[in-house]
Amino acid sequence: MTSTNQGIWPPYQAFYISSMQFNSQSAVRSIARVSAVFEKLPSQPTLEDIKALPSQQILNELQNVILQGAALARYFWPVRTGHEDRAEHLKQAFSVTGDSPLYDRDLRNAIEHFDERLDKYLGLGLVGYIFPEFVGYRPIDDGVPAHFFRAYFIDTGVFRLLDEEYSIEPLANEIIRLHEKLKLISS
Repeated sequence: MTSTNQGIWPPYQAFYISSMQFNSQSAVRSIARVSAVFEKLPSQPTLEDIKALPSQQILNELQNVILQGAALARYFWPVRTGHEDRAEHLKQAFSVTGDSPLYDRDLRNAIEHFDERLDKYLGLGLVGYIFPEFVGYRPIDDGVPAHFFRAYFIDTGVFRLLDEEYSIEPLANEIIRLHEKLKLISS
């Protein structure tokens, strides 16, 4: 028996905590790596400073934050029915509500159905500016469509994946909050 009508059977709670810690630790490491890169930038970065950023590393780490956030979200909002008791137990234990950035279904779908979204995206016959990877200030709209496979706009804190945008800071803060609570519970 993995759960009861009241949630998770107490002897099994450690398994959920450990499983969730895997996701939160991975995301927190990625957040720290990205933060360390940006902390090295001067307060008024030049174009040369921005061009020197390790764009692929930054984008990989941010995509990992989104991936791990989507994985954590499934504990609180399961995809299939029959897991509601566990989800409610965890939501209560971690003070997670529908206001959580983890609740964003678009975020989860962006990762869980990435292959299908990529097919659609590339099937559109993209015209205009095409950026496979971009880290920098959001470009000014000059009327020519701009398409971003993966981008992070440093002036707005927005990660863009296949032209869908996700605000990173609220998601990162929620993951860090959960990570701290998981560490507290497991010690």
